[in-house]
Amino acid sequence: MTFWNCRLQDDTRGGRKAVLGGAADTASPPARRISLRDQAYETIKQQIVRCELRPGEAITVTDVANALNLGRTPVIQAIDRLAVDGLVEVMPRKGVVVSPVSMNDFVEIVEMRALNEGQAARWAAERASPVAVERMAANVEATWTAAKRGALEDMIDCDREFHRMLSGAARNAILTEFLSNLHDRSLRFWFLSLRAPDHNMRVCEQHAAIVESIRARNADAAEQAMRDHITAFSRNLTDQIGLN
Repeated sequence: MTFWNCRLQDDTRGGRKAVLGGAADTASPPARRISLRDQAYETIKQQIVRCELRPGEAITVTDVANALNLGRTPVIQAIDRLAVDGLVEVMPRKGVVVSPVSMNDFVEIVEMRALNEGQAARWAAERASPVAVERMAANVEATWTAAKRGALEDMIDCDREFHRMLSGAARNAILTEFLSNLHDRSLRFWFLSLRAPDHNMRVCEQHAAIVESIRARNADAAEQAMRDHITAFSRNLTDQIGLN
């Protein structure tokens, strides 16, 4: 079953191109020089994650290239990467389509996150360096700050960075790579889930519990804290989209 219950921005300036162009115009200057392919990839991905490009919506290389003032080649390369992430699909005779969001996807993502991030938390408790633990703790403090300010985008960035840090602390490169792809496929679900202010505070508490278990080198507690965190994420999102 496909669902769509995300607040979309109104577009009165020329449809999809205006949405894409607006994101490029208001983005902060990058801290470092990135390739044109990466610029296209990040901009399109953020439009998909923030529900500004609708699931099932067709996009064309020409429209995107014109909106971003880029050539076709970096846009084609970006779309190839987005397809690997599961955010777009290349459909025969339809071109490029933003991937639908479905309950089947959601259930499978939750199952894989519980299994693999639970193991990552266990390994982090056994393997994380003291520096890695303190960086995760600092991230939790930044997440609290973002949650109290109601800064949704900062909250999402902190949340994603926390999970990246934790998978890195597990010290298994293959697991880290797998979880990175899984997180990219989770982005739209994260965006929907983190719109609930009360849930944001619970996320901070859950992240803190995970870090404290890792600091205490309690692998069982770390794995359970991560599983509890993912279960809460699942319940919150099903509440938001009205499936309970």
